[in-house]
Parts: sequence; C-alpha cells; structure tokens
Amino acid sequence: MWRRLTAPARLVPLALLLFLSVQPVPATASANGVENAQRAKINYMLNCQGCHGPDGRGTADGAVPTMTNFVGKFLNSAEGRQFLVRVPGTANAALDNRQLAELLNWMLLEISPQQIPAGFVPYAADEVGALRKQPLSDVLATRQRLLDALGEAGAH
Repeated sequence: MWRRLTAPARLVPLALLLFLSVQPVPATASANGVENAQRAKINYMLNCQGCHGPDGRGTADGAVPTMTNFVGKFLNSAEGRQFLVRVPGTANAALDNRQLAELLNWMLLEISPQQIPAGFVPYAADEVGALRKQPLSDVLATRQRLLDALGEAGAH
C-alpha cells in the first residue's frame, strides 16, 4: 500500500533536479553545442515545459505555439535565429548564457531536427548573451512576419 511522502521526502526529487541543473559546464563545448544533454533536458523541464509541454507541442488552441517539427525552420534566416533567443520566455529565463545556449541547441536537436538547415552553427554563450539583452516587445507581430517570410502563414 502506498504511503504519503513526508515533506522532506517530497523535496528529494526537486533537490536532485536543481543539483543536476546547476552543475558547471566544462570550458569546451561539444560540436552540437550540447555539453550535457541531461542538464539541458532538465532546464527545458524547468523553463519551457510549463507552457510548451514536455514534447514542445504547445496548446491545441495555438495560444502557445508548437515547436515540435517546426521551430528549426526559424533558423533559415538571421532574424529567425535571433527570434528564438529574443522571445521573452527565452530572453528572461533564469539561466546563464551558456546554459541557455545549451538548452536552445538541445531543444532544436530534440524536437525539430529535420527542420534544422544544413550548416547549422550551434548557439554560443556570447551570441545568446548579446541577443537576450534585446527582448522582443511585440512577439506576435514579429513571429507572424517571420512565418510569412518562411511561407508558413498558417503555422501556429
């Protein structure tokens, strides 16, 4: 028979998640920009999953856009690449620039690998740091303009 966990026992999984998410990143990054996939996944869970869902599908009504099999398309333009960092949820994430770059690279590789253009250069901490200082004020209009340029007007 299952027993209710005491408060300290309930905190153990949270403590483990926090421990794994704050481990230092070695000075060398991997070729795909993801040094620690487990940390990136946990950072996605803590910073993105609440709105976009565990698989990046967003919401059925389109209020939260789907990223699954789509978000990599934004990498087809410089402005689209910048958009992924400048959207407020990304720009304001409680992660340092290196962790955020790793998270973006992991997310793209995990949920939209087929849409990543050939020659993709992974996000780097310095690029992320510069872009997140310029968060978007009109996300919907910017997103729609990018979708129109990509020929994805009906995407949500």
